[in-house]
Amino acid sequence: MSIERQVIGALILNPDNYVDVSELLQPNTFQEPEPKSIFEAFENLYLKESKISISVIEEHLKKSGTPININQVISDLNSGRAFVEHCQILKEKEVKREQQKFGTEILSKANDPKTDPFETNDLLMQEAERVVSMVDFGKKKNNAELLNTVTKKMELAQSTGGMTGCLSGFTGLDRVYGGRQNSDLIIKAARPAMGKTSQALCEAKYMAFEDNRKVLFFSLEMSADQLMQRLVSVHTGLKLSDIRGGKLSKDQWAKYYREVDYLRNDNLMIVDDVYSLNGIKTRCRKMKMKGQLDAVYIDYLQLINHSVGKGRNKENEVSEISRALKMLAKSLDVPVICLSQLSRGVESRGDKKPMLSDLRDSGAIEQDADIVEFIYRPEYYEPDNSKPGQAFVLISKNRNGACGDIELYFDKECTRFENPTFESANETNYKPNYQVNHNDNGTPF
Repeated sequence: MSIERQVIGALILNPDNYVDVSELLQPNTFQEPEPKSIFEAFENLYLKESKISISVIEEHLKKSGTPININQVISDLNSGRAFVEHCQILKEKEVKREQQKFGTEILSKANDPKTDPFETNDLLMQEAERVVSMVDFGKKKNNAELLNTVTKKMELAQSTGGMTGCLSGFTGLDRVYGGRQNSDLIIKAARPAMGKTSQALCEAKYMAFEDNRKVLFFSLEMSADQLMQRLVSVHTGLKLSDIRGGKLSKDQWAKYYREVDYLRNDNLMIVDDVYSLNGIKTRCRKMKMKGQLDAVYIDYLQLINHSVGKGRNKENEVSEISRALKMLAKSLDVPVICLSQLSRGVESRGDKKPMLSDLRDSGAIEQDADIVEFIYRPEYYEPDNSKPGQAFVLISKNRNGACGDIELYFDKECTRFENPTFESANETNYKPNYQVNHNDNGTPF
């Protein structure tokens, strides 16, 4: 009797055996058609917590249009003490079949002159990750280990005043989150010209150079040179237009040369040659393996290339990307901050403050994200009626804390966001570090 039939027999004899091998067995683990169909019926019934017997499974198969006489397929319902080992053998055979299939497909595409080799690279990474994940079940922690982890986090929070994550440099934001936390997917969204790239860059700069973290910044819209020009402007306070045009006075050139060396540290790595989801995941994993990854910024979500197959629309694509980014943040245990566009619905309303429903292309973005922030500058819409430079980060979703509006100051000349002060706002009545906001149950931050 084949191992597949012995395993099926053991499952029917004692359905609770499934608990021990649920991560090993899937329908595709079985190669023979009849054991595969029987397992599919068994799994369906088990997950529904139905009573399981040969008769019940046969009736289920009959209703699904694949009648099978189980007694003719299985003559022995006992797999002996080697049940788990038999399941492991089946999994090994399944992995080998997938490896062979994968290798044949890659070889075929590599030999096809009409196939784009870069698309083949993306497929290679995607399929390699899928095959590897077939046996990557992870190490489960028991309650004692989980409690130990919680205790260490509490002790760290106490010793750092609650600042346990990667610090952004913005007092209000860090106070709410305790820094950008590992495994969080943060969506930072805004309409064009609000400054979402600038605000994200200011955060990344502080993390890399002041908080001494390793930060990857994926720039899908601008070149690395353009982003570095912005970074120089943010750091030195020199006008971005002057830097781009080389219109600096003697004193400004002196300031430039005096301060620019500070940015030579490679803690902040700008990547402008990766455009696909698989490419982003691969680069992140590579840096994590080297111990050189503490946070990831992506500018921006709608520019990420990801093939979802024929008949799928942009919403399907964005949904898959947002879900994959959340899984990436969780698997690498780092915060992933991804910028996103907003729909034009904001412009048609009297109140221009963005809302969750304005997220462009997919409701899955809101669902997958742990935090959703909007960048909003009132003076963009009402230059004569707003405080100059006033800006807000609107926290509209915070899975682990409060929501509200954090006030900042925006220096348009050097595209720099700052914590508000008397001097930066240039008004004697304008000095909010963060305004008092409330979470959903009315409790202030």
